[in-house]
Amino acid sequence: MIDTAQFPVTLIFPPQGHFTQPYLALPCISAYLKANGFPDVDLIDASIDSYDHFLSGEQLERARARVLERTPLGGFDAEGSLGFRDLDGYRAAAESAASAEALIERIEGAKEVVRSSAFYDPDLYIPAARSIYHGLRLFSSAWHPTRLTPHNFTMGYANDRSDEVLAAVCDEDQNPFLSYFREELLPKLVARKPRVVGMSVIYGSQLIPALTLGRMIKEALPDCHVTAGGGFLAYIGKKLMAAPGIDACLDSMIFHEGEKPTLELCQALCAGTSLESIGGLMWFNRTADGVSAVNNGLAHPIRLDEAPCPDFDGLPMEKYFSPEVVIPYDINRGCYYGECSFCTLPTVIGPGYRTRSAETIVDHTIELRDRLGTTNINYITDCMPPGMINDLPEELIRREAGMKWWCDARVEPKAYTQAGAERLYRSGCRKLLFGFESATPRILKLMKKGQSLGSVQEVANNCSDAGISVTFYAMVGFPTETREEARESLKFLRENSPPVREVSLQTFHIDEVAQTYHEPEKFGIEILDGEGTDLQLYHDYVAEEGMSQTEAAEMFDEMMQGFREFLPIFRGDTILYFMQKSHYFLHLASGKTPDEFAELCVERAADREEGAPRRDARAADGIRFVELSHSYTETCERLGSPLARAVRPDFLTGRFVEGALERAESELDGVSPAECVLAYDPESGEFCELTAGGRAFLEALQQAGSLGALLDAAERAGADTSGLEAFAKELHQSGLLHTGERHTITPTRRSAAESSPRPQEVTT
Repeated sequence: MIDTAQFPVTLIFPPQGHFTQPYLALPCISAYLKANGFPDVDLIDASIDSYDHFLSGEQLERARARVLERTPLGGFDAEGSLGFRDLDGYRAAAESAASAEALIERIEGAKEVVRSSAFYDPDLYIPAARSIYHGLRLFSSAWHPTRLTPHNFTMGYANDRSDEVLAAVCDEDQNPFLSYFREELLPKLVARKPRVVGMSVIYGSQLIPALTLGRMIKEALPDCHVTAGGGFLAYIGKKLMAAPGIDACLDSMIFHEGEKPTLELCQALCAGTSLESIGGLMWFNRTADGVSAVNNGLAHPIRLDEAPCPDFDGLPMEKYFSPEVVIPYDINRGCYYGECSFCTLPTVIGPGYRTRSAETIVDHTIELRDRLGTTNINYITDCMPPGMINDLPEELIRREAGMKWWCDARVEPKAYTQAGAERLYRSGCRKLLFGFESATPRILKLMKKGQSLGSVQEVANNCSDAGISVTFYAMVGFPTETREEARESLKFLRENSPPVREVSLQTFHIDEVAQTYHEPEKFGIEILDGEGTDLQLYHDYVAEEGMSQTEAAEMFDEMMQGFREFLPIFRGDTILYFMQKSHYFLHLASGKTPDEFAELCVERAADREEGAPRRDARAADGIRFVELSHSYTETCERLGSPLARAVRPDFLTGRFVEGALERAESELDGVSPAECVLAYDPESGEFCELTAGGRAFLEALQQAGSLGALLDAAERAGADTSGLEAFAKELHQSGLLHTGERHTITPTRRSAAESSPRPQEVTT
C-alpha cells in the first residue's frame, strides 16, 4: 500500500513573472494531485516573494552599498565623452546616487499604495508605481548588467546558449537569485524535505532562476526529484535536456499539460517503480555508465470538465501588487481557430483543442469567488470560442455570479453583435483583447487571420458601445510589411479611437514552431541560424522586401509615439496603468467606465503639458540633487534608441542580436561632458535634469514655501518675475511642482485575498 500522505510535494513558480496576480498552472496541478490521493502539496510563488523581498528598505540599502562599490558615480568623471559601453553604468550610478535614500525610506509605503484602496487615487498610485520601477532599477544596478523589471529578467548571458545559461546559474556577481534562494527559500525547503519539487517555467525570463534553484535543491536535497514544465520548456525542453550539465539542475521535464504526468510521476516515485511509462515525461536515466535523457513521448490530455477547481491555497494573496486579487482560470486549452501563420500556441499548449462547459466554468468561478473572497477573474483563453461567447455570459447571469472579468478574444462578428456585447457586459465582462495585428489586407492574408477590417471595426464598436473596454494586439515588421503599410495600421487605429482604448504592440519574431519558420519561402525571408545557439528558439532573418528587423524596431517607436497622441491611457504618466497587468481592469471592475477613465487620463496629461502652476505650488522638501559630469537626459536618449535596445537581451526572446554592440558603438555618438544637476523628487518619483540655476530656483522655492510667496518676494525686490513664471511652468511640466496638501497614506485593503516615462530636462 502506497502511503501518499507521507509524500510531500512542493510546486514552485520561479522568478520572474508579472507581480499583479497569481499564476494558474500550479494551482491546477495542486488540485489534481490532492483530488487523486496526494494531500501534502505546498505552493510557493517565488516570483512575488522575491519581488517583495528585493523591494524592501533593507535590500535597497544593500543594493545602494553594492552600487557604490561596483559602479561609483565618481568613476565616470573623465573629461572626455562617455562611450556607448559606459552609458548604462553611468545612468545606473547617477540614478542610484539621486534616488536611493528616498527609495529606501518610501518603498514599503509605495507597495502599500498599490495593495490598498489608495491604488484608486492616481495622485498616489502613479508616484508609488514609479517608486517600484525605480526601486527595481536601483536593485538591478547592484547586479549590473543584470536587469529585473516588472516584466522581465535578463543578465549578461544569452538564454539560447546552454553554456552561458549554466554559467549564469553559478555567477555570484550577476545572479541575485543565488543569495536570495540561499538565504530565504532553500532553508524552508530543507526543513520541509519534499520528495518532489515541480517548477512552472512559463517565460524565458524564468529559465536561469529556475535552473539556479534546481541546482541548489539537488545539492541540498539529493533524494528530492526536481522536475519542471511550462510553456517556455514546451518550446526548448528537448534541446535543454540534451545540453551537457543540465542534469545537475533537473531530474526530469514535463511537456504540455502538467496534471496527469505530475500525478503519475509522484505515484511512480512513491512506489519506487520505473518512470518509463509516464506520458509527457522526459527524464535523466542515471546509471553506472553515465546519464542519458529518455523521452517517453506525449501524454493523453485530461478531460477539462473532470478536472477539479484550481487550488490556490498557500499562495500569498496579500503580496501581489494589486488592491484586489484577480484570479486566473482557464476556460479552454488550445485554440479553436489555430490557423495564424505566426502563432505557435496551438502547437505547444498541448494536443488538441478542448473546452470546459459553461456550467463547469461558472461552478468553479463561484467556488473561487467564495473561497478567495474576490469578484474579479481573468478567464485564460487564447481566444473565446464563438459558442462560449453566448453560453458563458448566459450562465453567469443566470447564476448571479456577480463577477467582473476580462479575457482574450478573436474577431467574430456573428458573436459580438450589439446584443451579444450587451449580454457580455451584463455578465460582468469589462475588457476584451482582440488580435487585430494589421490594417493591411495583404498582410492579414499572409497571417491567415481570416478577418476583415470591416468586421474588426464592427466588433470593436459593438463592444465599446456596450461599455466593454477594447484592446487590440498589433504587430509591426511582419515579413514584407513596408513602413507605409505599418503607418496605415497606425492611421486605422487613430480613426477607430475611442472604441479602441489600448494597443499592445510587438515587433515580429520568428520562432521554430511557426509556419513562418518552416516555410520561409512563402514569406520572402531567409532564416539565419546563430552559431553555438543550442537552445535557440527565435531566429534572425533577412527579408527580400519590406522592412528589415532594424527598420521594424524604428517603426515600433514611431507607432508608440503615435499612440501617445490619441490613446488617453498612453498619454503621459497614466501609461503606468497599461503597463501593469490587471491594473486598468481593476478600475473598470470598480465601476469606472472606459470613457470616465479616458477623461481622467486626458485631464491629468493636459494639466501637466499645458497648464500653468498655481500660486500655491510648492517644491517637495526631500528633493535630492546630484551634480553630474555628463548629461543624464542625453544618456537616456542614447540608451532608448533602437540600436541601443538591440544590444540588450530582447524583451521577448532573451537573446542577443549578433553584432548589435559593435553597430551601436560605431553609429551612436558618445555623451559629451556637461555640467548639470540630476534631481529626484520623492513625492512624484520623477528624475529631472537641471542647470545650476534650476537647482537654485528649486531651493529658493523650498525656502519660500510656495510659488506665490517666491514671486511676491521677487516683486518686492524689484525683479522681473516673467522669467521665474516661465521656469516654474517648465518645472510644473516636469512634475517637480506640487499643489495641495502633502498626502498621509493610511490605506485599507479592499480584498482579503511591459520602462517608466522618460526623464524631463529643464534648461532654463
